[in-house]
Amino acid sequence: MTLLAPAPTIRPAAPTLTEAEPGFWVASTGGAFAGTIDHHGEHFYVRDCFSQYLGDYGDLATAAARLRTDASARDAA
Repeated sequence: MTLLAPAPTIRPAAPTLTEAEPGFWVASTGGAFAGTIDHHGEHFYVRDCFSQYLGDYGDLATAAARLRTDASARDAA
């Protein structure tokens, strides 16, 4: 009798943020474009990989968390 172990679950890495220019971050996951964060005044505007508006946040950490949530949901689908 041969026992087969279940296949391991592979989770995509969280998006990596790179500041392309002052106030503008580009996110990628595994080399694929995941979205952007654009800083104007006191606002951080988040857009996904299709340039769809995801929200306006008061700090970079919260904006990045929103982008990670979107990328994770898309990868899970």
